[in-house]
Amino acid sequence: MLQMTHKVKMGRWGATRVATACVALGLGAAMLSMANPVSASTNHPASASTTHAATSATVTLQFWSAYNETDTEASTIADVVIPRFEQLNPGIKVVSDVYPYGVLLQKFVAAAAAGRPPDVMRSDIAWVPELSSDGLLQQLNTLPWYAATVKGALPGPMATTEFRGSFYALPLDTNTQALYWNKADFAAAGIKSPPTTMTQMFADAQKLTNTSEGHFGLGVDGTDIWNVAPYIWSDGGAFTNANYTRATGYMDDAGTQAAVQKLVNLDKAGVIGSDLKGGAGAVSGEAGFPKDDYAMYIDGPWAVTTYNELKPAFKDYGISLFPSGPGGSASTVGGEDAIIPADGHHLTDAAKFAEFLDSPFSQLAMAKTGQMSAFATDGAAEVKATPYYSIFAQQLQTAKVRAVSPFYSQMDTIFSNELQEILAGKVAVAKGLTSAAEAANVALLSGL
Repeated sequence: MLQMTHKVKMGRWGATRVATACVALGLGAAMLSMANPVSASTNHPASASTTHAATSATVTLQFWSAYNETDTEASTIADVVIPRFEQLNPGIKVVSDVYPYGVLLQKFVAAAAAGRPPDVMRSDIAWVPELSSDGLLQQLNTLPWYAATVKGALPGPMATTEFRGSFYALPLDTNTQALYWNKADFAAAGIKSPPTTMTQMFADAQKLTNTSEGHFGLGVDGTDIWNVAPYIWSDGGAFTNANYTRATGYMDDAGTQAAVQKLVNLDKAGVIGSDLKGGAGAVSGEAGFPKDDYAMYIDGPWAVTTYNELKPAFKDYGISLFPSGPGGSASTVGGEDAIIPADGHHLTDAAKFAEFLDSPFSQLAMAKTGQMSAFATDGAAEVKATPYYSIFAQQLQTAKVRAVSPFYSQMDTIFSNELQEILAGKVAVAKGLTSAAEAANVALLSGL
């Protein structure tokens, strides 16, 4: 699905560079005035104490997020998690403000520039290096409670909290994509089980395609890295070096070229649907899968909730690990982190709340809404409560993190646009990827 870390598809890592989001306090004031919930306009006096222990007055913390309000995410954080925290911490009140994903980053940057950031924010994992690079986040790994809190965190989510050797966030929730396959389609085609190798997946996709009926064997929800990376990584390709500082020799290497060529060939053969190129009239995998537009596609755990809520519910499908290739079975790590602004006004109390968000109580409460825990220590209880998480938990063991760089969004755009040109036949695979790698190099190196 078009990335979202849950349903916005976002957790696509499509954030714009923070430095361009806010260059003056005037922009900060303007952004703060737009469509704010009443609670978000509360001022934090500059003289406010950093802890409620120094005063008898109740400290009010502002918690910003983009939790989905059409299901139980936002209501669970507001009606279950926060009340429990307040019960355990008399004197601290937490107000949950939910904003659209598309405006949350810029609102945060504007608020920080104006000296009025929220006390804690649930941030897309892609934003952490950007905000850290601009000095907007509190460094957390020097705090006394940090080591115990992150003990047991999964490696992938933990990697998203680091920037240049320091840690500026807490892993909050995580997700990845696995292979959804239509059981009825497979049975009709005489295919007895889902593919376990990429070679078999592509062969099955061709067998399952009937273009005259608008039925495609495979859906690939866009040319961005979130959606394409599993096909490239699993086929032995790459995007950057291990330090995320160089794209040439990786984004354009033989493995990446071979993986992209396979997608191009499948697209030309009509095996991949309209979701890959996008544009007017394109049907996403999540929308088309229950309508029999796609026999297979990859998506996250949130799709199960979506299909259960359809009238009637759609249940005739299976979920399997992404098929293995020369690079193994490698899907993409998505999710959100908890961040504390560097210039927050209630840092001690904000840290208490951020720490509580990673507690087993909070993690398991939110897991019931579709937010998978970022902690291996919660895995057994999480799967017991939500059995279909099992396949995603297993996929996370081999899932990979996209480039942890302040300039990831530029690199993502460069690659996505060049892949569109390749699919349109305007440039050959090798030449297009070389061009993309060179341009991505410039973006990545600009931060060094």
